[in-house]
Amino acid sequence: MRVAQWEIRTGRSLERLLNFSDAVVAVAITILALPLVDIGGPKPGQNVLDVLVANLGHIITFISTFFVVAIMWGIHNRVMNLLNGFDSTIFWLNICWLIGFVFLPWPASMWAGGDDMAAWETNTPFTTDGTGVLYWWTLAYISAMGSLVAVHISRHPELIASDRKAFWQSLRSTRARYRGAAFFAIFILAGLATLVYSWLGYWVLLLMLPAGILLRPPRELRTARDSDAGLGE
Repeated sequence: MRVAQWEIRTGRSLERLLNFSDAVVAVAITILALPLVDIGGPKPGQNVLDVLVANLGHIITFISTFFVVAIMWGIHNRVMNLLNGFDSTIFWLNICWLIGFVFLPWPASMWAGGDDMAAWETNTPFTTDGTGVLYWWTLAYISAMGSLVAVHISRHPELIASDRKAFWQSLRSTRARYRGAAFFAIFILAGLATLVYSWLGYWVLLLMLPAGILLRPPRELRTARDSDAGLGE
């Protein structure tokens, strides 16, 4: 069923939705750094290296989460920039996507400072307290919401700007359409891996690199995308 014309909001409404989304993600990604601000400087007899080692969990979690969030925001932003308007489904899927980002700093902070990370530093098995699963599966939830946005857009091409419909149809016919599902699976697997060793989650996360390369759009589509303002890599 096609979306009725009166249900599609365009122009200023779309611009406000995109600006609101960017602002929420920007605030959430900034909050991720707050646990680092609370870390004190070197105590007598210590140096900055001792502080870094003692807070390795917080530092690695912040860096990895920052880059993952940036990647997912970049993909979402490029998809949303193709739209000429949005309907109520896009609006609520986008809200659910943003909720994940707002929620993320809490499990990230618990995961970085919990007993699981202490077990990681000693390289020993442990009985997980579940914070690793919550952290990684929150990322999986965000990835899933972003993928659902793309699925809905594919089912309602009237939401896409007229000069970008051919590009979107070409893109969705390539392996790039599986990238969201691949990232979702990686985050789910990373959460399960923490049930064995906490550090395994980060090694699983490295699968995003080959997945991102293998599932990236073909060169000609990337060139077509990057030729439009606001659709850069």
